[in-house]
Amino acid sequence: MATIEERRSREAMNHELMKLAVWLSEHPKAVRKNLKPIRTAVMLEPGVYWNSGVRMIERLYSPQHVALGHRMYRISHDPAAPVEEIRRKVLEGK
Repeated sequence: MATIEERRSREAMNHELMKLAVWLSEHPKAVRKNLKPIRTAVMLEPGVYWNSGVRMIERLYSPQHVALGHRMYRISHDPAAPVEEIRRKVLEGK
């Protein structure tokens, strides 16, 4: 079982990703400018993605099929990337 500190740190991380997802949904020009769209993939490789269909940032640890009709944008190739790196990539595109 996870300790209380581990649960709090995971909740804080998820909260930060949710705040970034809200920011992305409010700034569509930044999405097109800073993130790379996934257009022809049938399978998504592990990494961190912005799913504009459900407006969430998702960490994928194993390959998954792309849902039909969803616009996906790759943020990072590393699914365990720290929140600071994800935030920098989303806000600055670097």
